[in-house]
Amino acid sequence: MATYQSQDELGSQVIVRTKSRLGCRGCKLRKIKCDEKKPGCDRCRIFGIECVYVQPESRDSRPSEHRRVPMVSHKQRRRGRPRRDWAQFMLRSSTSEVESNDSGSGSVNGSIAGHTIQAQQDNLVLSPHFDLNELMAFHHYLSITAPSLGYSHVWRDGAPQLARAYPGIAHAMISISAYHLIKTNVLEAPKNLLLAEKHYTIAARAATAMVADITLDNCQAIYTIASLICFIAFAKGPKPGDLILITNDGSVSWLHLMSGVRAVLRTFGSEVVFTGVLDPTTHAPSHAANCQCPINDYQPRERRFEIEHPGWDWCASLSHLQQLLQALPESDPDVSYRRHVDSITDCFTLFLQRKPPADENKSQDFIAIMTWVYFIDEAFIEALKTKHKIALVILGLFGVLMKSIKGYWFLDGWGNHILCELREILGPVYHEWLP
Repeated sequence: MATYQSQDELGSQVIVRTKSRLGCRGCKLRKIKCDEKKPGCDRCRIFGIECVYVQPESRDSRPSEHRRVPMVSHKQRRRGRPRRDWAQFMLRSSTSEVESNDSGSGSVNGSIAGHTIQAQQDNLVLSPHFDLNELMAFHHYLSITAPSLGYSHVWRDGAPQLARAYPGIAHAMISISAYHLIKTNVLEAPKNLLLAEKHYTIAARAATAMVADITLDNCQAIYTIASLICFIAFAKGPKPGDLILITNDGSVSWLHLMSGVRAVLRTFGSEVVFTGVLDPTTHAPSHAANCQCPINDYQPRERRFEIEHPGWDWCASLSHLQQLLQALPESDPDVSYRRHVDSITDCFTLFLQRKPPADENKSQDFIAIMTWVYFIDEAFIEALKTKHKIALVILGLFGVLMKSIKGYWFLDGWGNHILCELREILGPVYHEWLP
C-alpha cells in the first residue's frame, strides 16, 4: 500500500493511501484485507471458502482514479446481519464471471467454463457452515452419538478437533448422527435420511481424495473419517442382497477406505496414529455431577455377547471346519481360508471371556469384528462374489457374531439379515455349519 501527501482545496495536508488491487475474490467480496498469499490466502482458508485470485486488469482498462463512484443500488445487499452462505455466494459470483468472460467464445470455451464451475462446486461442498438442522444433528452427535460409538473422548473430542482442518470429518459426523436420529425419531426420519445421505456423499468424496494422498499430517484424519464411514455403512442398515462385504451390484465403497487405513497404519504405525487426540488410553472426563440430562443420553446401551442359538455348538462347527481345511493339500487354493477361520475362532473366544469393568462400553467387541474385516484380502472378497461355499460359511459365522453382540444401535438387524440371505444361497449346506 503506497502512501503520499497532497493538499485539499483549503490547503491542508491530506495523507492518501492507494489500496492494493491484487487481493483474492473472496476477501474483496467480504470487504476485508487480503494477505495475498499464494496459492491461497489465510483468511479464505480459515473462513472455509475457496481462494481464487483474479488476473489484474491492465492500467488502460481500469477506470480513472477521479471517476465518481456510483451510488449503491437499493437492490444491493446492505449492512446488517452477516452473510451465512458465502460458499454459494462465491459460486454465483464465479459463475457469472466465467459466463461473462466466455460469452461468444464458442463451444470449447463453454465446455471449459462448465468444468471450471463444476470443479468449484466440488471444492465448495466442503464448506463447514451448516444450517439449523445440521447444527442440531451436530449437537446430537456430540452429546449422544459419539458416546455410543465407544471411547467417547476420541469421537466426541478428538474427531471435531481434526474436523477444523479436514471438513470432510464434520460431514461424516453429521451423517452418522442423522442416521442415529432416524432410529430415535421416527416422525422426522425422512428429513434425517436426506440429511444423512447428503453428508455421507460429501464425506465419502473427501475421504477418497484424502486416501489418494496419505501424509504424516493427514494420517490421523484419514483414520478418523474412514472409521466414521465404516460406522455409517453399518448404520444405514441392511438391504436385500447386501452381505456387508459384497452387494448385488458388487460395489462396497467403504472397503476401499479400509485399504487406506491399512496403508496409514503400515506406513506410520499405530504409535503415530493413536496419539494425541486419538489416544484411546486417555481417560474421558467424568459425567458432570450437576448435569440434569438422562444417563441414557450420555452412556451407550449395556453391551454384552450372547449366542441365541440353543442346540448349536459354535466350537464344534469351527473345529470341524478347521479339520477340513487342515486335511487339504498345500497346493489347494482353499488353504487360504485357514487364517480367516482362525481369526473368527479368536473372535468367538474373545467375546465369550468376561471383561473387566474398566473395559465396559469401550466397543471392544466391535473393534474385534472390524479387525477381522481389516485383514480380509481381495481373494476372499472375490470368493464371496463367486459364491464359494467355504467363504460363505465363514461369512455366516461372522453373521452369528454380529447377531450375538448386543448394545450397538448401528448393528441392529445385520446378524439376522446376513444369516437369512445365506440360508437362501447355501440351501441344505447352511444347516451343516450354521444355526
